[in-house]
Amino acid sequence: MVAVKHQTDNNETDDSDINETVHQLIDFKDLGRNKRAVLLLVIVSTAPTRFERRQAIRETWWKYCSARKVECVFMTDGLITDRIQRNLILNEKDKYKDIKLQHLKGGRGQFGFRFLNQIKWAAAKFNFQYLLRIDDDYFLCLKRLLSELPLRPKQNLVWGFFHCEIGITWMDEAFMIFSEDIIQKFLAQNESSMLCHPHADQQVMLWLSNILHKTYFHDTRLHHKPPASFVARFSKISNVCDTHLGAHGAYPKTMYYLGLRANDSAKDVSTIHDFSRFCTSTKFDHRVFNPMWRYEPKPCKGNPTWNLGNEMWFGQEAGQGV
Repeated sequence: MVAVKHQTDNNETDDSDINETVHQLIDFKDLGRNKRAVLLLVIVSTAPTRFERRQAIRETWWKYCSARKVECVFMTDGLITDRIQRNLILNEKDKYKDIKLQHLKGGRGQFGFRFLNQIKWAAAKFNFQYLLRIDDDYFLCLKRLLSELPLRPKQNLVWGFFHCEIGITWMDEAFMIFSEDIIQKFLAQNESSMLCHPHADQQVMLWLSNILHKTYFHDTRLHHKPPASFVARFSKISNVCDTHLGAHGAYPKTMYYLGLRANDSAKDVSTIHDFSRFCTSTKFDHRVFNPMWRYEPKPCKGNPTWNLGNEMWFGQEAGQGV
C-alpha cells in the first residue's frame, strides 16, 4: 500500500490540505496545446479507495499501455474530505504518474458527470482515434484490442456490451468504446440543452439518441455478468484472450490470475454483425427502468443533483448492485 504522507490525530481538513489537492485537480485551461496523437485512449474510471484494483491492473494488462499508439490513465474524484485517503491518493499519483483527479466529490450520483469530465479532458489533451472508458474491475485483452482497431470503422462506432430488453436498449458503462467523431458530437451539444443523468450509461444513450449515424457493435467476447470472480471457469481458464476481449467483475485475485494466463495477442477479428441480429430495436427511454435506476435527466449546465449521496458505489464485489 502507498505510504500515508501525513498522519494526524483526526481526519479533519485544513486549508493547506485543500490547497494542495485543488492544485492537482485537472485544469482545463492548461489543456489543448500540443495534443498527443494516439490510436487509443484508455480511461479507467476508479474510486479513490480502490488502490488494490488499480495495482492489479498495473501489474497485468497495463503493461501494454507502454505502446506508442495507446495512452492509459486512471481518473478518480479529487475532492476528498478524508485527510488520510486524500494523502494516500496524492502519494499514489506522485509515485505512478498515471492518475488524474477530477473536480468531483464522488458517489453514485456523479457517474454521468465523471464521464462528461473524462471526455472533455480527453478531447482537450489528445488527438485519439478511439476512446475506451472502462471500469477498474475489468480485465482487458489490450494487445488483442490494439490489433483490431485499425480494421474497425473510423467513424460512427459505438462498441461495447448492450442490454436489450422489452422497450429499451442500452450499452453498459463498464466498457464503452467510441470513435473520435462520436465524442466530438457529444461535446458539440448545445450547453443549454445537454442532459445529464446520475448513471453514465443512461446519459450516453440519451446523447446517442440525437446522433443519426452510428454503428452499434455488441461484442459477445465481453464477459459481463455474473462477475468473473464469481464464475468458476474464470478461476481455471487458460489463454483467456483466445476467447474473450475482456471480463467484467475481475476483482484483484482474479485479475492477477487472468493476467498470468492471458495469452494476449492478435487473434481472428470478430465481425460487426448488423445490430438487429442481437436486438430488433435501438429505442432508449429512461422511463422504462425500474425505480432503483429511474431518475429524471436534468440539464448539465445546472450541475444538478439527484439526492443519491456521496458514498462510494460498492457494486457486486460486496454483494451489492446488480
